[in-house]
Amino acid sequence: MEGNTRMVVRKKRRIAVAVLAVLLLIVSGCSPEATTNGDGGQRLTLNFATFWPGEDYQIAEGHHSWAAEIESRVLEETDHTVQITFHSGGSLLGATEIYEGVALGAADIGSTCPSYTPGIFRASSVLELPGFNNPDALTASLTIQEAYETIEEIQKEYSDVKVMHFWATGPGDILSTVPVESLEDLSGMEIRVASGSVPAIEALGARPVSMPMSESYLALNQGIVKGLLGPTDILRGFRLAEVTDYIIKTPWLYNVVFVKVMNQNTWDSLPEDVQQIFDEVNAKYVTEYGKLRTSYTEEGQQYAADNYGHQIVTLSEEEEARWIEALSSVQEQWVSDMDRYQIDGKGLLEQVNEIDERLSQE
Repeated sequence: MEGNTRMVVRKKRRIAVAVLAVLLLIVSGCSPEATTNGDGGQRLTLNFATFWPGEDYQIAEGHHSWAAEIESRVLEETDHTVQITFHSGGSLLGATEIYEGVALGAADIGSTCPSYTPGIFRASSVLELPGFNNPDALTASLTIQEAYETIEEIQKEYSDVKVMHFWATGPGDILSTVPVESLEDLSGMEIRVASGSVPAIEALGARPVSMPMSESYLALNQGIVKGLLGPTDILRGFRLAEVTDYIIKTPWLYNVVFVKVMNQNTWDSLPEDVQQIFDEVNAKYVTEYGKLRTSYTEEGQQYAADNYGHQIVTLSEEEEARWIEALSSVQEQWVSDMDRYQIDGKGLLEQVNEIDERLSQE
């Protein structure tokens, strides 16, 4: 039943994306290109689609560093060359089209958020549930990568592509214009959230307001919302330090998963020594991306405190326990939802909990 439902969802999406993929291949010529160089090796040109804008640190310091290391190692260690060309800001494929677009060959490589493709990555959604320790982006990234490598139910969801690696935002906090120290303070409070965080915010008694991050500044400034949930790097990146005053530390409330994937035919066409370099660099960049996001999260919080006088609120142990208890209903509902799709939600949750607990103590 679960497999049939997922196939129907994926088939419907792929009909639309397949049309887009054909048009893109005709118009832009985005397909794996391999020519012979003077040394008898292959000259490989790969197209990379992502929704992040080119100036964002995830691209400028993350993706470009990853690509540069692959390109330089292939040049130095093999007879081949690789050139990775970026199409940022959704210029080649939109955020909701990237995964399917890569699977169909409209791009060779893509980075996206699995939750942008509803109904397909149900098992993967366990990693975005509230209630984990989730102390920083590095731990979250390592947890997600290990979960993929060890849990078959998650692996099956990516069987039509070659997974490069996973990573994650790590903890998100409530950034607010008013102080919050208890569940009572949160009751009825309007909080901007991404759609996936709606059940968690509702479970805490607040009022979730779904809107794009780009609209958050104005909404906070005009009092339409009194807070938002997200990683603290947005305090600087989206200038939200200008319109908020408090940072309520809630690491166990928020986490968003990202994945970098390659078209399977593209992967199969790569020389074996080039594949090996990709695998080695991918393994390294789970940690590198986690460190990068952790660094920017810490920097955003410090920036808000130093330049705008933000107060950092840490809940008492008793209060934190109340919040986590309230969030348990979200996990319970998720398990129930997974049961309907014949996925062992309880087992998945227990496995990810074990990984999170272990890595959070290291």
